[in-house]
Amino acid sequence: MAQRYEVVIVGGGFSGLLCGHYLKKAGIENFCILEMGCSLGGVWQNGGVGGYPGAACDVPSYAYLPLLDEIGFIPSKKYVSQREISEYTDRLVAYCGLESHIRFATKVTAVHYEGPGAWRVETEDRKTGAAGETFQGQHVVSANGPLSTPRMPELDGLGHFKGEAFHTAQWNYDVDLKGKKVGVIGTGASAAQVITAIVDEVETLTVFQRSATWCMPRDDEPTPPEIVEAFKKGGYSESLRFIDWQNDGPRVTPIPFTFDTLHNEEENAEICRGIAERIKREVKDPALAEKLTPDYPFFCKRVLFIDDYYTTFNKPHVTLVDDPQGVEAITETGVRMASGDGYDVDVLIYATGFDSNHIPFPVTGRNGVTLAERYGANEANKWQMTRPQSLWGVHVADMPNFYMMIGPQSLNPVTNVTLLCEEQGKYIAELVADMKAQGQQEVEPTAEAVADWTSRCNASADGKVWLRCNNWYMKTTKTDVEAGRERSLGMWMGSYEEYLRHFLGEAGGAREALLHYSA
Repeated sequence: MAQRYEVVIVGGGFSGLLCGHYLKKAGIENFCILEMGCSLGGVWQNGGVGGYPGAACDVPSYAYLPLLDEIGFIPSKKYVSQREISEYTDRLVAYCGLESHIRFATKVTAVHYEGPGAWRVETEDRKTGAAGETFQGQHVVSANGPLSTPRMPELDGLGHFKGEAFHTAQWNYDVDLKGKKVGVIGTGASAAQVITAIVDEVETLTVFQRSATWCMPRDDEPTPPEIVEAFKKGGYSESLRFIDWQNDGPRVTPIPFTFDTLHNEEENAEICRGIAERIKREVKDPALAEKLTPDYPFFCKRVLFIDDYYTTFNKPHVTLVDDPQGVEAITETGVRMASGDGYDVDVLIYATGFDSNHIPFPVTGRNGVTLAERYGANEANKWQMTRPQSLWGVHVADMPNFYMMIGPQSLNPVTNVTLLCEEQGKYIAELVADMKAQGQQEVEPTAEAVADWTSRCNASADGKVWLRCNNWYMKTTKTDVEAGRERSLGMWMGSYEEYLRHFLGEAGGAREALLHYSA
C-alpha cells in the first residue's frame, strides 16, 4: 500500500532540503524527501557526481552556502571543497530537523497523476535494484537538479579501450593514477579541477581540447580573520546573498563584471583582452598560450573560476592536444583525433559534463500529458528539456500540484543557484500551507500565463552573449550541432533580479490571475 504524504520531494540536494526546511517553517510536517544516493547534497554528496579530485564550488562559499548565519557555520576558506559542502549539508539537515523525512537509496522511476489531489510516485531500491516503495502525495516537488546525469561523449569505440576509463562524475577511486599516462577529454569546469588536482601525481598528462576556456583566478585562501569576525557579528552571509530586486540596487559581488557587462560587446571584449594578456604572461610558450586563448566572447561558454589552470600547461609532462574537431574515436590504447593523430594513454578520463536539464524519469499528468511533451524532451535530443513551457519555471499546465525547482525557465547561466533554491522553496512551502488553510485541493497555471511566460523567456535571450557561440546552455554544443539537434528555446536568460520581479513581485500579473485553484 502506498505511503501517503502531503508533499513528496524528489531529490536531497540544496533545492529539496531547503524546500523541506521551509515546509516545516510553514507548519507542514507530513512530507518526505526521496534521495537516490546514500548521502545528501545533490551534486556535492559523497560518492556523487561532484566527488572527483579537486571538486569545489566556483561561487565563493560565503555567498553560496545557504543558512550560514542561521546555523552559525563559518566556511574554512573562500572556495570550499566538495567534502566540506557535503559535511555542511549534514549540519543543515540536523539544524532543520529533516532526518526523519529522508528516504535514502530511493530512486524515483515514474510519477503519475491519479486524480484530484493525488500523485503516485514509483521508486527503485538502489541497494537491491528491485522495485521500491510506492508513495502518494497531494503535491510533488521535482528537485532532482539540472546536473545529475553525466554526459558521455558520442564517439566510436567507447568500449574498445583496454585501460581504465571513467567519467569524472563516476570517479573510480580504485584506480591509482601515480606513475600513469593519463588522458583527459574536455576542458570544462570538472576537467580543469581534475587537471590541476592530479597533475603532480601522474607520469604524463595529455589534455584533449576542442575549445579553449576562459578562466578567472579564485585567489583562494583560508577564511581571513576579518571575515571570521564579520560572521561572528552576524548577518554577513545574508548581506552577500541579499538581492534588491524591488529597487534594482547595486549588488555586493566578488566578480569584476555585471550582468549587463557580459552582453555589452565592447565591455565583454575588454574583459577578453585582459584575460588574454594574463594567459600570455602565465604561459611560457607563445604558441601554447594562443591555443589556450578562446576565440569566443567571455561567458558565452561557462567561465571557470580556478587558480593555476593556465600555468599547469608549463609543466614538461603536460601536453595540450588542440583540435577544433576534437576526438574522433576511442582506440584500444587511447584516442584518435579528427586530424588522424593517435595518442596512447594508460587511463582515460571523460570530463564531458552533464546532460543538463535532463528528465531522468517519466512524469505523466492529467489526461496522459507528459512533462517530456510540455518541455520538448524526446529520444532524439536525449530527453533534454529544450522547449519548456511553464509559469516561472515552476508550474506546468495539466500537472496540478507538480512543481519544478531550478528548472530551465527560472535561472540564467550566472545565477547563484542556491539563491533560487531558497526563494522557490519558500514559495512552494507558502503555497502548500495557504492552500491547506483555505481548503484548496489543487493549483495549476492558466494557459495564458504559461504562454506569456514562455514568450518572455524566448525574448529574454535576445542580444545575450549566450547566442554568440556553441554552448551547453542553449544545447548548441558542437556535438549537438553535428547530431542535428535544435537549439533550446524558452530558457530564462534575463537577470535574476528581473526573474524575481515576476516570481515574487507579480510584474507579469497577480498570482490569483495566473494560477487556477480548485477545491
